[in-house]
Amino acid sequence: MNEKRRSPNSPPAKDNFTLFWQKFLKYYLILGLLFLVMFTMRATLTMLQIFVPDLSQNFGLSEGRITLVFTIYNISAAGFSLFLGPVTERVGYKISIFLGMFLFGVAMTIIPFAGSFFVLAYAHAQAGLGSALFGPATVAYAGDYFPKKKRTTAIGIIMSAFYVASIIAVPVNSFLSDLIGWRWGVGFMAILCYLVFLLTLSFIPSKSKKPTNQTILDSENALNEPIHHPPKNELKVANQETTTYFDRVKLVLNNKYALGTFFITLFQRGGLFAMMTLLSSWLQGNFGLNKTEVGLIFMGTGTASLISNTLFSWVANKIGKRTVILLGTTLTALWVGIFPFISLTLALAIVGVILLNFFGGMSMGSYNTFITEVDPLNKATTVSINNTFGQMSIAIATALLGGLIYDQTSNYAFTGLAAMGLYIICVILMFIFVRPEKIEDYFKAKKTDKD
Repeated sequence: MNEKRRSPNSPPAKDNFTLFWQKFLKYYLILGLLFLVMFTMRATLTMLQIFVPDLSQNFGLSEGRITLVFTIYNISAAGFSLFLGPVTERVGYKISIFLGMFLFGVAMTIIPFAGSFFVLAYAHAQAGLGSALFGPATVAYAGDYFPKKKRTTAIGIIMSAFYVASIIAVPVNSFLSDLIGWRWGVGFMAILCYLVFLLTLSFIPSKSKKPTNQTILDSENALNEPIHHPPKNELKVANQETTTYFDRVKLVLNNKYALGTFFITLFQRGGLFAMMTLLSSWLQGNFGLNKTEVGLIFMGTGTASLISNTLFSWVANKIGKRTVILLGTTLTALWVGIFPFISLTLALAIVGVILLNFFGGMSMGSYNTFITEVDPLNKATTVSINNTFGQMSIAIATALLGGLIYDQTSNYAFTGLAAMGLYIICVILMFIFVRPEKIEDYFKAKKTDKD
């Protein structure tokens, strides 16, 4: 037999199991852990939304006033995100992820023992700090770690954790809390936070790959539009570890597409969150449901969002992220104002809220991928500033829709109209900043080719 002889000094051949295990560790394990980080955050916040009636009764405050703790959470997350982005790029994404998860877990440990609204508010503020650390770092890590061909799918899967949380954790925890109380429900989520903290500390590599010039080329035409390239001297500054916080922020804010993205997020993120925060109160008050039944409805909304996010993340790779982002946001804008008015029965209400989340999930993966590609040399700073605008959006929308409109009118339809107004502004901004190449540039390129 003519078998190739290996040199005695050559390394041993890797068997299929070793290759499979290396691939698993490199891709699927990291993807799963990043997914679990976002899953834990979303499951916890969604559970607290369902517990709004219980918190209202426990602290003797109206449900509209109780929703102010979510405003406190988002203001805290927004404020800290603005400053922690450049810090994250210095200390590393892994440190930010596991430290943020630890602080988030401690906050969830405080809530079940809160004896006053002040303590409850403090716990939410600390949770905001924790999410400001691990939220943007998770997305930025994924944007660096996964190759371009897999990036949209990977980030789409990670962000789908928001919906899977509603499918799995919320119904189970709602059922248990109906049996043994809401404090135990929050306690279970605190235990999950500590578990995720240990997993990220043990398995996530300390550093993802650093952005290179190829990263910039990969980001070209992220939405069929050339991104802003900083001048060479700015690129040099962006790559230096001695870059100051203000240098990084200035580089990002000089990118008009990044700046436009931030204002899009300001009007996009809060409306749906506020509507879902008030959903439990609306369903229990108007249709007499208990927490277990509300949890099952949240499971349906999470399933719808997961399906749409997964499907349209794949579609975005075929037709472009811009089309998916505009389509999903426009449908959400229209439906959020319509469905509360036609929800005359429980069946119509369930169908309406499931469709709302289906439309809301359409652009999730594409939009979050676009954010990581706006400024590839300053991903963490860009994502953190965007997260600040997102948390401000949620804080404003929660205070406006919950603390003002719903608290004064107890009318879910009026809150839907207000959310619709926010989304319409968002869609207008998208048509301005999220755009294809200009027609005149197209014909100029054609003319140049002919010449």
